[in-house]
Amino acid sequence: MSERSFEILLYDITARTVLCIMEVNNWTKNYAFEKFTHSVVYSYLEREETKVWHYSSLMLTQLFNDECEGKLVFPEV
Repeated sequence: MSERSFEILLYDITARTVLCIMEVNNWTKNYAFEKFTHSVVYSYLEREETKVWHYSSLMLTQLFNDECEGKLVFPEV
């Protein structure tokens, strides 16, 4: 995948995941965005080679919430 294509995909996945995090946690958009983009889950998501971008927004939200609870475990693919 080209770098530009991945950037567009990352933007879309991030936006959908932040919306999901907002709904699940009852957070504002800015707070959800800040927390998510500073998470371990996001650090994996932004690296194409990890393939975390294959996960759904719902799965990424669950992983993020697991991380917040101190029990982050990535599923085997």
